[in-house]
Amino acid sequence: MKMPVYQKKDKDGKILKDTKGNSWYYRCYYIDIYGNKKQRESKKFKSKGDAIKAEAEFLTSIKNTNELDINVSFITVYDSWLEYKKNKVKITTYYCLKKKLDKHILDFFKDYKLHSIKLNILNNWKKYLIDKHLSINTMNALIGYLIEILKYANIYYEYDIKLANYLTKVRDDSPKQIKKESETNYWTIEEFNAFISTVDNNFYKTVFIFLYRTGLRVGELMALNWNDIDFNKKTLSINKSLSHDSFDYASIIVAPKTNNSIRVIDIDDYLIELLKNHKKEESKIYGFENQWFIFGGVKPLGLTTLRRYLNIYIKKANVKKITIHGFRHSHVSMLIYLGCDIKDVAERIGDTIQMVESTYYHMFPTQKKKTLDKLNSLEIQWYTIVHFYVLYFCREELMK
Repeated sequence: MKMPVYQKKDKDGKILKDTKGNSWYYRCYYIDIYGNKKQRESKKFKSKGDAIKAEAEFLTSIKNTNELDINVSFITVYDSWLEYKKNKVKITTYYCLKKKLDKHILDFFKDYKLHSIKLNILNNWKKYLIDKHLSINTMNALIGYLIEILKYANIYYEYDIKLANYLTKVRDDSPKQIKKESETNYWTIEEFNAFISTVDNNFYKTVFIFLYRTGLRVGELMALNWNDIDFNKKTLSINKSLSHDSFDYASIIVAPKTNNSIRVIDIDDYLIELLKNHKKEESKIYGFENQWFIFGGVKPLGLTTLRRYLNIYIKKANVKKITIHGFRHSHVSMLIYLGCDIKDVAERIGDTIQMVESTYYHMFPTQKKKTLDKLNSLEIQWYTIVHFYVLYFCREELMK
């Protein structure tokens, strides 16, 4: 579809001369793909011929852009933006982001041409998210990403960004307060014992006990190889992670989540014996090497498979449902229950003290109550001492 082009002409035809210097420039008007009339004024050129040539190139590019962009699909823009985004974030972040956006943005807009996306369609998409019963935070994050994609489209495909400005975020008018994941996604010691007693597969039993007694992130667990364990010192080195969205496809080893994530932790005697037995079984496999993954062998254990077995045994044990990450929360819960220092907890799980306090604050009241009970005990003891001396002095006075 060709769009008409209008030019403001000087007395010579179309090119203007800068009166302040010996330079030339062009000024022209054109119609964009939305039918809006726009003006373009060029930079300065040394000669009139250069200005004429530049103007001709610009007008040709406008015609080509209008013909191309009027039919460009949303998928084309989306794929282009993803490639751009891929170079801006960590590979693990990219895969997680792509999976989420494919499901909630691409699935809705995949059949649309970019320039057919008007305000009513954007509002329909918001309703589409609400009908999915996503959390307020998730919906607003997705809206933010769509706005980012449309801004990208504005730069490279002349999408009318004014429409994106009307795409407001979802307000939370609900009086209910949603609990943090860490407040519900964990097991007490009793719940874990009830769960693990039903696991009749030695391999998965080892995996689940390992997660519970170390608090590792799932990516850290998947990336471990036998060289990371020192059986003599009874320590475990955590220095890498496996990309979450690559568990069941390509094994992408990346740096841990943060600098604090790089750590060496102690392993208790029970877990050491469990891992020794696991290695003994693994070493029977032909070609065994210490470079093999602890859980999986040549290839790491698939996350989908691990989730499936977790849900099977949760149902069998009839305990509260948690996620794989819930083992990390459960580990912290156990450490706090045992009275471990918050600094030691933070170092063990590879987080900051501030993060542990903010994430697991709800788990500390029990410890605070113990402290208060001790203070109350001191108060009772002090009251007893004071009471004794009062009686003593009263007795002395009476005997005078």
